[in-house]
Amino acid sequence: MRWLACVLSLLATPALSLSCLPADPVRDFKAADTADARWGIAVGRLDFDENRVPKVDWDRQEAVPPQTDLRATMVGHALDPSGYNTVFQANVTLRVLCFGPWCAAPKSGARYLAFIKHENGKRVLQADPCGNWLYINPRREDLDRLHKCLVGGPCKERGF
Repeated sequence: MRWLACVLSLLATPALSLSCLPADPVRDFKAADTADARWGIAVGRLDFDENRVPKVDWDRQEAVPPQTDLRATMVGHALDPSGYNTVFQANVTLRVLCFGPWCAAPKSGARYLAFIKHENGKRVLQADPCGNWLYINPRREDLDRLHKCLVGGPCKERGF
């Protein structure tokens, strides 16, 4: 009987979780395309000091910074009308975002599809806990979808 009381008490507490739409590079493309800021897209290897990525202390959640900027480098290829053919190599700022206690957890040395915001003379890659704007190990299908968007072809978001 105590077991049943324990289960029922857990069910009565509010559920705390992060609720996100499924990440979709085409949705990010459309948002970037209508934004005032200038954006670019590249795919390649991203390197940075993973020890500087914020870690949540669940006993002090309020101490989690909403944003942590890290120095990083990205080497790969930028998207242009001909495809992903332009070599891209740059120092970038990796902006790791936290929504409350939920933080993005990018991995150094991994291959990413990155939306790159030009901000005050810097190239900024934004990693958020919902997985938008920075996509690890991008699928060929997503890379092709973005190319079609860029050249004015069909630019359809994924359905749910």
